Amino acid sequence: MRLISDRIQFPGRKTRQAAWIALSNLLSFCISLLLSAILSRHLSPVEYGTFRQILYVYNTLLIIFSLGLPKAYSYFLARIPIEEGRDTIRRLTLICLTLASVFSLVLYLGSGIIADALRNPALRNALRLFAIVPLTLMPVLGVESTLVVYKMTGKVLLYVVITRTLTVLTTTIPVLGGFGIDGALTGFTASSVVTCAAGLVWLSVPFRNVRSRKSSITIREIMHFSMPVLYSGIYGFIIGSASQFFISRYFGVEDFAVFANGYRELPFASMVIGAVSAILLPEFSNMAKKGKSGAEFLAMWENTVLKSSMVIYPLSLFFFIFAPEIINFLYGDGYARSVPLFRIVTIINLCRIVPYGPLLFAVGKGNLFANAHMVTAILIVTMETACVKLFPSVETIAAIASLCTVFCLAIMLKGVADTLGTTFIKVMPWYRMLKILAISIATASVSRLAVMGIGLNNAFVALLAGFTVFSILYITVANLAGTDYLSILKLRTR
Repeated sequence: MRLISDRIQFPGRKTRQAAWIALSNLLSFCISLLLSAILSRHLSPVEYGTFRQILYVYNTLLIIFSLGLPKAYSYFLARIPIEEGRDTIRRLTLICLTLASVFSLVLYLGSGIIADALRNPALRNALRLFAIVPLTLMPVLGVESTLVVYKMTGKVLLYVVITRTLTVLTTTIPVLGGFGIDGALTGFTASSVVTCAAGLVWLSVPFRNVRSRKSSITIREIMHFSMPVLYSGIYGFIIGSASQFFISRYFGVEDFAVFANGYRELPFASMVIGAVSAILLPEFSNMAKKGKSGAEFLAMWENTVLKSSMVIYPLSLFFFIFAPEIINFLYGDGYARSVPLFRIVTIINLCRIVPYGPLLFAVGKGNLFANAHMVTAILIVTMETACVKLFPSVETIAAIASLCTVFCLAIMLKGVADTLGTTFIKVMPWYRMLKILAISIATASVSRLAVMGIGLNNAFVALLAGFTVFSILYITVANLAGTDYLSILKLRTR
C-alpha cells in the first residue's frame, strides 16, 4: 500500500513542483490576457462588457456550485493509497456532474432574471448559449489538483497549454470573422467540450498500471470537508461579485468593462499563490494526519511567506508604478480609466503573499476560514451599498473592495498565528518583508524616473526599458542588502 506522502522524499522536489505550477499559471494568464486583448479591440465596449459579464456570472456562481470540490481532490488524494485514487476521483466527478446539471439549468432558466438584475437585456440569449459550459468544465475541475498530488506537474503545463490555447482560438476566430459575441460564445462552448474530453483522459493518467480498489473515502467525509469550503465559497462569491454587481447595476456596461480590465489582482501574484496553494494543501494535509508539531508547520509557513514576498513584492511595485503603460499596452487608449483601479487592487497583492486556506483546512480550522469571509462579505455589501447611495464612484467601490479584502486577510492571519501557537507579530518575518518592500519601492521609482527622463512614449518600449532598468537595479540592491534569491531555488526550512 503506497501513500502519496511516501513518495515525497526530497524537499527540493516541492520547489520544482511549485515552479511547474507557476509556469502553468503564467501561461494560462498570458493566454487569457491575449483573449481579453483581442476581444476588447474587436468587439464594441457593450459587446465586450456583455462577454465579461457572462464570465463574471459563471465564475461567481461556480464558487457555490463547485461546493469546494476542487480542494477536496488535493485534500483526500494525499491521504489515501494510490490504489484508491481512481475510485475517489470517480465519486468526486459524479458529484461535480450532478452539481453542474443544476448549474446549467440555473443559467438557462434564470437567464432573464440575471439579465434584469445586471440591467443588460443582451445577457438573456447570451447566457442561454453559454449554459452548457458548466456541464463540460465542472467534471474536470480536479485535473490539475490530481496531477499535482501525484507529482505529475509537467503534465499540468501540457494540459493548460493545450486547453487554454484551444479556447482562445475557438473564441477569437469567429470574432475576427465578423460573427460578434454570438460567435465568441459558440466557440468558447465548443472548446469546453474538447476540454472536458481531454480532462477526463488526463484524470486517468496517474492510475495506469495501478490495481484499483474501492475507496475508503465516503460521501459523508467529502461533504464534511466541503461544507466549510462551501460556506466560505458563498461568502467569497459575495465578496468577489459585490463590486461588479454594483458597477454593472448602477454604472452601466461600459463602466463594467473599465472595471473588469482594471480591477484585477496582479497576475504574477496569483500565479505564485496558486502554485504555492496547490503544493501546500496536500503537504499540510499529510503533515496533519501524521500529527506534526506546530513548530514544523511554522517553519514551512515562514519559509513559504518569505519566498513568496521575494517574488510578489518587487513585481507588485513595478506594476503599480508602470500601471499607465501596462493598461495602454494591453487594452489601448480607451481604457485609461482602468489605471487607478489597477493601482488600487495592488493593495491586496501586497498582503496576499501566502495562501491561508491550505493550512487552516488541513488542521481542521475550515470554519475559521469561512467565518472570516462571512464577516468580510457583510462588511463589503454594507459599505458598497452606502457608496452607491451617497457618493457613487467606481474608484471608491474599488477602494472599499480592497480594504475589506485586506481586513479578511488580517483575520485569517490571526487565525493562523493562533493555530500555530504563536502571535500575530511572530507568525510572519516582518523585518525581512519590509526590507524587500523598501528596496522594491526605491528601485521601481528610480526606473520610472529613468524612463521619464529618456522620454519614451511607446507603451511597450517604455515597459521593456523600465523593466530592464528595474531588474538590474533591484537584483543588485537586493543582493547588497543580503536578500538571498538563490534560496528560492532551494526548499530548505529554517
